Amino acid sequence: MDMKLAPWLAILILLASTAIVFTHEVVHGFVGDDHIEPYSVVILIFALAYICVSLDESGLLSYIAVHVTRRWGRNGRILLLCFYALSAIMAVLTNNDVVVLCLTPIICVFSDTTGVDAEPFLIAMFIAANTASMALFIGNPTNIIVAQANNISFISYSAWMALPFLGAAVAGVVVLYLTSLSKVPGAIEIDLNIRPRDMIRKIRQAILGTIILVSCLIVLCVLSFFGVAVWIVTLPFGGAMLLVDAAIDLYTTRNVSGAVPTAIVDTDEGMDNAEVEMQMPIQSPENQPTRISPLATVATDARALPETCVTSTDKYTTQAENGIGRSIQLKTIRCLRKAEMRLPTVTAVLKRLPYGIIPFSLGMFIIVESLSEQGWTPRLAWLLKRMCPTTAAAVFIVGVVTTLACNILNNLPMTILFSRAFQHQIFAQVDSGTQRGAMFALVIGSNLGANFTLVGSLAGLMFQNIALQKNRNIGYFRFMRWCAPVMIFQLAASCAILVAELAVID
Repeated sequence: MDMKLAPWLAILILLASTAIVFTHEVVHGFVGDDHIEPYSVVILIFALAYICVSLDESGLLSYIAVHVTRRWGRNGRILLLCFYALSAIMAVLTNNDVVVLCLTPIICVFSDTTGVDAEPFLIAMFIAANTASMALFIGNPTNIIVAQANNISFISYSAWMALPFLGAAVAGVVVLYLTSLSKVPGAIEIDLNIRPRDMIRKIRQAILGTIILVSCLIVLCVLSFFGVAVWIVTLPFGGAMLLVDAAIDLYTTRNVSGAVPTAIVDTDEGMDNAEVEMQMPIQSPENQPTRISPLATVATDARALPETCVTSTDKYTTQAENGIGRSIQLKTIRCLRKAEMRLPTVTAVLKRLPYGIIPFSLGMFIIVESLSEQGWTPRLAWLLKRMCPTTAAAVFIVGVVTTLACNILNNLPMTILFSRAFQHQIFAQVDSGTQRGAMFALVIGSNLGANFTLVGSLAGLMFQNIALQKNRNIGYFRFMRWCAPVMIFQLAASCAILVAELAVID
């Protein structure tokens, strides 16, 4: 079974056994409470993801990657550091899921064109993304959960986490560099015929998308002083990017003309009246053929079809009249094909959004709500209170425990469960410094826990899936051999810096 649907199997079992009630645990797990709002996390992720994937579709990210490759790519080890830095910067400005979504295919293409093993560069990108994601609370959904639960502002969060992030980033790059020396070539042959500016496919979207992303970050920073919810800020900017893409698409395809004939095919396997969509070459305003949908079967000559195929309007009408459902289906498909022709950027971006996060995250929210209703929150709060006698102990113990728990529960539900335990009246009996240390150690563990195994975060599952699509098989234990040594030093460095901060401030 797909891991993203696994939580819902557990929920169905719990509902069937009457262990949970739909109107309580399921609904409350989705809506949340005044401190944790699961739906707002999903809205935030998709708003930022749309902006960043749109920038990738414009070619801006490819432009940056090619520019970095041409500038420093002759030395493989320096290029590894450049990809690490690029991934970290992108993760600070966006979030780890977006970085994985956008840079993984770019690194694979770089590997294909140069013949260099992509694995060290992919690992560097992934580690940097999950390290830098702790810098701002928009960098990871887990950061948002902790910030919401404890009413932490954008500025306050950034001030506390800036130094732990830098410590983890430096420790990570040093250990990664040392462990990958034998796997990264000292010299790489770069094709100088590939120019960075050739990567920009849609200059208008690149410029406007950059303006929208920067504006979103500035507004987030300003409105954090007024207690405005993060999703309320990011949603309008995501919508603005969608409108920009749609407006530019409609303008550039305003002169598109042509027909999309439909052929009705009868087969011997019982799939009667299966549809084959044919998109004929259509001339764009620049007199260039538009992109043909990969979902369609392209034919430029009706005679190339099997004899059972009939493309006439009469035949189409006769088949469509066989049932209302069939007619609606055909009309829907034709409308979608037309939308894809008129709105190529919008449809391309929407196809690439991380929809898998919706069933997985909401399902895990509901399961954690069920655990809370069954009395596990006070038990965990009592255990954490006993394990955290001092501030320093709280930071290191919570950091280690939450890092390991990420790889059992996944970082998103783990963060919800521990956040509720820290809010419980039992744990509230410890001093304020210990509470603050445990809270920020939870942030560190929820981010760095993804650098241990592939199941530590949804970004890990996305990373493995995209790598497999590009014929790069990075298995569970291979990933752990790469990342575990790096994560251990990162965790030690960030927790030590956090303890020092708490000692100075408190």
